[in-house]
Amino acid sequence: MASQLEHLGFKMPNGTPNLWSSSSLISDIELVQRVHRGYLDAGASVFSTCTYQLTLEATQSEDVTRNLFGKAIDSLDEVVTTAGHSGCRKLLSLGPCAVVQPSGTEYSGIYSHPFTHDGKPSFEAMYKFHLSRMELVPEEDWPKLDGVLFETIPLLSEVTAIRKAIKQFQQKHQAIKKEFYISMVFPDGHLPGQGIKGNNSTGAMTTMDEGYAVVRAVLMPSDGQADISGIVRRDRSFSGDAVPILLLFPDGGEIWDGGRFIGGLNVGEWCEHVEGALECASKGCWGSIWVGGCCNTSPSHIQMLHNIVSELNGP
Repeated sequence: MASQLEHLGFKMPNGTPNLWSSSSLISDIELVQRVHRGYLDAGASVFSTCTYQLTLEATQSEDVTRNLFGKAIDSLDEVVTTAGHSGCRKLLSLGPCAVVQPSGTEYSGIYSHPFTHDGKPSFEAMYKFHLSRMELVPEEDWPKLDGVLFETIPLLSEVTAIRKAIKQFQQKHQAIKKEFYISMVFPDGHLPGQGIKGNNSTGAMTTMDEGYAVVRAVLMPSDGQADISGIVRRDRSFSGDAVPILLLFPDGGEIWDGGRFIGGLNVGEWCEHVEGALECASKGCWGSIWVGGCCNTSPSHIQMLHNIVSELNGP
């Protein structure tokens, strides 16, 4: 959402923490819907709300946070419903603990207070952060969503904290039955700061542990140019509800250098890159594969990618 909002002239706020792209929900909801509509017209069928960085820490008000969650969900629901695309998935976007840390922390996985204790990630702080965000979504808006996507999670310990938060939320709100997805970020083909290859991380989402939800595992290679074949090729089988999904949506051909996106492949080169990864992934044992784009991915990227996938799937 953010890069496309900026492309259309929206100015992102500065400071930490801030609402980032979610600030558009306050000042220009029509622009948010224009972005959603652009991806819809390009052939997208899975959408996320403009809430990646929407937090109580940024708004300093529970009422404001609830209101903005409601506006984000309503704006996406209106675009999809008006277009008559009943097969589209509408997901609530929730970013990592990094969204209240300095910009780009999700690419490094190096957290600071309050998400560390004695120099190590604080499981309890991460768990409470993610649970409290779900609790701030208005109850009346949950029926408009198909699921929740926790995006660009850099740490396996945070994945586990999210699973515990989901389990607690499900136990408290048994009438809210949604799919939960977790995407992880792999700049340079590795999980930040841990050197763990992507195909070793699905177990962190799917293992059957009492007190922790089993999510529809999703892995998200982030680097728009890196060799991601090692991430998307899987040779391990999972059974039942634990069969993982691969959500393949790398950045739009660019690389995060710790402060900004640099370089980049053009649209055609990026699509060839993703197509190669998709071909590699199809040889694995994923339950299904969703393909798209993350930061700096425009409707032009999605339209070309949609045409490629349509050709691969056949009539």
